[in-house]
Amino acid sequence: MRMEQEQPKKRTWSRLAAVPLAVACAAVPLGTLLSRFAGPGPEGSPYLPWLILAALGTAHAILFRRSGRRLRTRFFLELAMFAGLAAVVVRHREVLLFKLGNLTPLLPELTPVIMLGFCWLWVLTFGTPDRAAFQRWGAALGLVCVLDLAVEAFIYRAAPSLRWIGDANLLAGLLLVCLCASLRPGPADNGLHEPDQGKPVYRALILAGLLATLSRTGLFAAAWVYVFFGRGGRILRASVFLACLAALAATFLLPVTPSDLARYVDYWLWAKSMVLFSQDPSVLIAGLPLNRALPFAFPPEMIPVWERVAETPALFGAHLNQVPSFWLRCILGWGAILPAACLAALFILVFRRPTRMGAGLTAVLFVQGMSTPLFYEPSTGAVAGLGLILALSAPRNASLSGLGDPGNGRAEPVPEPQTDDDPAREPGMRPL
Repeated sequence: MRMEQEQPKKRTWSRLAAVPLAVACAAVPLGTLLSRFAGPGPEGSPYLPWLILAALGTAHAILFRRSGRRLRTRFFLELAMFAGLAAVVVRHREVLLFKLGNLTPLLPELTPVIMLGFCWLWVLTFGTPDRAAFQRWGAALGLVCVLDLAVEAFIYRAAPSLRWIGDANLLAGLLLVCLCASLRPGPADNGLHEPDQGKPVYRALILAGLLATLSRTGLFAAAWVYVFFGRGGRILRASVFLACLAALAATFLLPVTPSDLARYVDYWLWAKSMVLFSQDPSVLIAGLPLNRALPFAFPPEMIPVWERVAETPALFGAHLNQVPSFWLRCILGWGAILPAACLAALFILVFRRPTRMGAGLTAVLFVQGMSTPLFYEPSTGAVAGLGLILALSAPRNASLSGLGDPGNGRAEPVPEPQTDDDPAREPGMRPL
């Protein structure tokens, strides 16, 4: 019997494409909840789920590759070599980490590159998740956020920023990417048409989850994105905009909890960094050494706050991996040239394929990067990376939901009916 693998005529969409979304929006928050009530035990690494996914993706690529050639002995040899390499890495991980000690300060700062590389390889292997998948798992996360807020508010009579299911700002970042996938698609432009996927109930749960996070930057970004690119007429978009602003204002009236001290640490780091940039402008060009503590002196009143939040003595100083802001961390570590170049490249790519999802994601990344780690956090980095790939590689001649191929939405463009409350006809609300 000849074992052969057929060469597909085109890249097919796999149901496994949305697995990273399920991990980030469901498995990680629920795992955080279980670990919080499981009692003391070994602390798990946030990178462990993504290492497992990377290994599974590699095994899948080896097992089900489409080479069009006969299945030869080399195939089994490659599989055995991969299994052997994985076993060696697991068995001698402590020795390998010791050998890589010189790269220890550098590896955490390469996390954004690693996560974007993971997203790119995942898309090459399984395809890009469609907008419906983003909205489906965003709705699941939104429901979990609403339930978590209701239970914690009932128990604590407060809404802490560090929830049972994770940090509220990071949860808001995940929901914002899913919100961008639910934005109203624009009309056909030079053969480009955004697919209209998802269900209204998904979009409602995503918005409800964003309101339940009570994340200040998350609510600001949601209000900004929805008022310019959201669905419905002026009344609906204005209502969502005002609801987000009202929730944002309510966060200043809520009781202060111990987890809210992280906000003051963030403000303090920004203030000290601005002073450093004004005194030593060369930091904006070359950045600071990655293996040294930041040149920040702790005032006496800041020492207990820092030790409570960072869980390290102030005597050791503040280090780069303890800076919560993505943009500030990039500037302190690499200088301002690299972040500015990344933003310029993102704007160029977005304007080459102008879509509402791409414009919304750009606004979300800019705002959320002010107070959250973004790509330095594996879950947020994976979802944002896949969202960027989807937005920047929008399919041409894509169809509306329910027409054509549900996986990649490739079909002839279908003109969208124009209604009286169509935001495309309103002044200042035309699609990008």
